[in-house]
Amino acid sequence: MRKVSTIGGVAFLLVFGIVLTAGCASQRASGGAPAQVPRDVVEAHGEGATLGEALSAAKVDAIRRGVIVLLGPEVEQAHRARLEEVLYRTSNPNAFLHMETLENLRKENVGSIDEPRYVYDLRVRVKLDAIQKVLDANGIPGGSGAPAAEAPRPSTGEVQGTASGGAGLTPEEQRFLEQYLERLTYMVYFSEDSKEDPFLMKSAVSMANSYLASQGFSLIDIDQIERLKEEQRMVYEEETGEAVSIIQWIAQRLNADVYLEIDAVTEGETKGENHYGSAKVTVKIFDPSTGALLGSVPYSSPRTFSRVSQFDAVSNALQSTIYKAMPVAVGQAKQLLARAYSRGIRYDLVLEGTPDARVVAAFRSALRKEERVKDIQTVYQTREETKFAVYFLGRTEELEELVYEVADTVAGLEYLEPVLIRGKSLTFNTGLE
Repeated sequence: MRKVSTIGGVAFLLVFGIVLTAGCASQRASGGAPAQVPRDVVEAHGEGATLGEALSAAKVDAIRRGVIVLLGPEVEQAHRARLEEVLYRTSNPNAFLHMETLENLRKENVGSIDEPRYVYDLRVRVKLDAIQKVLDANGIPGGSGAPAAEAPRPSTGEVQGTASGGAGLTPEEQRFLEQYLERLTYMVYFSEDSKEDPFLMKSAVSMANSYLASQGFSLIDIDQIERLKEEQRMVYEEETGEAVSIIQWIAQRLNADVYLEIDAVTEGETKGENHYGSAKVTVKIFDPSTGALLGSVPYSSPRTFSRVSQFDAVSNALQSTIYKAMPVAVGQAKQLLARAYSRGIRYDLVLEGTPDARVVAAFRSALRKEERVKDIQTVYQTREETKFAVYFLGRTEELEELVYEVADTVAGLEYLEPVLIRGKSLTFNTGLE
C-alpha cells in the first residue's frame, strides 16, 4: 500500500510540474510581447437617459468604429450623413456584431436620480463582412475591406506625435489613450465676462453643441449647466470656497473631459432694407481637472446679409463663424490633451483620516511604483485628510481597483472604504483614528 501511495504521489508531482511549467511558459510568452488586438475588435461608448438607450448607442458606436476600420476616419466622416441613413439608424445593430464576444467595460449613471444620464462602454467583435455588404450596396467608396492603416487616423497621429520620444507608453497604454481621446465628453459655455447679448451667446453655445452632436461627440447640454449654476451655488461655495470658477466646478462635477469657452464680438449695420452682420469668435480650450488653459482658436466671419433684421444678419455671422471654429477647436483639444495625457490623466485622490504620516508615505510610495501611475503629488496633508493628484493612464474604476490592491499591501489600511467616487475624484476613508 505504501508503495502504491508513493507512486501516486510521484505521478501527482510530475503532473503538477508539467502544469506549472506550462503556466510559467504561458506567462513568459504573454509578458514578452503584447498580443495583437484583432482589427475587428473595437471598444465603443454610448449614452442615454436609460441603460438600454446607452447600450443601443454603444452598439451603434461599435458599428461606426467598424466602418472606420474599413474606410478610415476621413472617408467615414465624409459619408457620415449617408451612413446615418443606411447603417447607423439600423433597428437591429446586433446583426453587425458578434454578440457572444461582447464585454461590458463600464455601466454607470453619471447624472442624478432625478435626471439620469447613463454611460455604457463595451468591447465587441464587429462583423466587417456584413458592414462591407452595406457599403457596397450603397456605393460608398473606399470600403475595399483592406485594413485602413494607410488612411490617416488623427487620434493615433496626435498621440504618437505628442508622445515624442516617448512618454514611455506601452502598446496597451497607447491603445487606451487613442480610444480615450475618441470618447471625450465636451462641455461648452460662454464667457461670463462677455459683453454680448446673453441670448446671442447662449445661441452660440447651442450652435457649438449642434456641431458636436452632428459629429457623434458626447456633450453636456447647456440647460444642465444653467440648472446646476442656479441650484448648486451654495454647494459649490461650500466645497471650493470659490477657489475655482463655478463653471470649472460644474465641468468636474459632470465629468467633462474638455471645457470650451466661447467669447464673441459682433457688429451689425442696417442700410435701408438691407441688414449686415459680422462676428469675431474665440474658443478657449480648458482642462477641467486642472483649470489650465490649453489653447484658443480665434475666427472671424465675412460680412453677412439679411433682409429680415440686423439681429438675423448677426446671428448668421455668428453661426458661420462657430461652425468654422469648432472643427479646429476639437482637433486642437485632442492634440493638446494627447500631449497632456501621455503623462497621465489627472485624478484627485482623497484619503480621510490620515493621523499616521508613515502610513500615508508608505501608501504613496507603493502607489507610485505601479506601472500605470505616471506620477503622484501631495496636494496637502493633515491629520484629518490627505489629497493627492494622481496621474494615471486608465479609467476611474481601474484606479479605484488599484487603490484597493495597494491599500491591502500597506499595514494600517486594511479597512480602507470608499466614500465618494465621482468623475475624476475619488474619496476613501482609511479607518484610522
